Amino acid sequence: MHYSTIKPIVDEEKLLIDKGSLKTKRKFAFLLEEGDVILINRTMDVNEEVEVLIDYSYTEKSKRPKESINIYKIKELIKE
Repeated sequence: MHYSTIKPIVDEEKLLIDKGSLKTKRKFAFLLEEGDVILINRTMDVNEEVEVLIDYSYTEKSKRPKESINIYKIKELIKE
C-alpha cells in the first residue's frame, strides 16, 4: 500500500427512515469501493473503520417514529 489517506468523492442524500432501523457494517477505509454508501464525508486514514450502510426501513403508513439521516454514496476514491 503506497498511500496513507483516502478522500471519498461523494453524492450526498438525505433519507427519512424508521427510527432504529439503520443497519450498518464496519469496514476498513482501504476496503471501501465506489458505490458504497457511508455515513461520514471526510478524509480518512486507511486503517480507520468506517460505517457502511447495508439496509434501512421506511414505512409510510406506520406510526413508528421517523428520523432523518445524511448518507454519502461514493463516486470516486482518491488515495494519497
